[in-house]
Amino acid sequence: MRDSDNEKIAPRPSVRALNQRKQERSLATRQELIDAARRIFVRDGFEAARLEDIAAAAGKTRGAFYSHFQNKEDAFFAIFEEDIARDHATYLEQFRRASTHDERVAILTKQLETIIRDKARVLLYIEFKMYAIRHPHKRKRLAELHVLMCTHAAAAKLELLQELHSDDPEEQRSRTAQFGSFFDGLVLNHYFDPSGLDEKQMRQRIECSVRSLMDPKSSWRKHSR
Repeated sequence: MRDSDNEKIAPRPSVRALNQRKQERSLATRQELIDAARRIFVRDGFEAARLEDIAAAAGKTRGAFYSHFQNKEDAFFAIFEEDIARDHATYLEQFRRASTHDERVAILTKQLETIIRDKARVLLYIEFKMYAIRHPHKRKRLAELHVLMCTHAAAAKLELLQELHSDDPEEQRSRTAQFGSFFDGLVLNHYFDPSGLDEKQMRQRIECSVRSLMDPKSSWRKHSR
């Protein structure tokens, strides 16, 4: 008997294994494109960013980009979704352990302060809103998509923060929009003139706004009704 007859023949990969590898490669490619989109949006701005540059930065083709995203807006929402998931992983457990109103205020204040310190992240969000405003035919659709993602993202948090919850969807949206307008203004002023609004002042303003938002007697709630 030849030695080769005793050698084991390597089994062929199953269809399931091949499909799993293909799916893993696809997910890896999508993640590389998301990471590249972040870098290009920060470097060039959302409006000026080109799909070709995003694909090249990821080492992929334009076709690879379109196999995962319809356009730049789709890539932005993928980034937004990723940021939300990371925030949840960091803070939801802290909210679950919080037993007092003051503890919940402190956690939410810290979360917002951390987000504001991420300059690339918050400026991308503001720039995306400016992009939507500059393109009126897209604004309503993009705003609705943004609201849907924010609502979905907030669902788990609102179960743990009853102070922020409302059974009226319109009131909930109005309250979120009011806080968002404050947040955007704070970000712009902090980065435009850091000496005029330092970190301590920024933290105080965030906490004050969080307490106001979470106070059932707050004027924000009254005006949103």
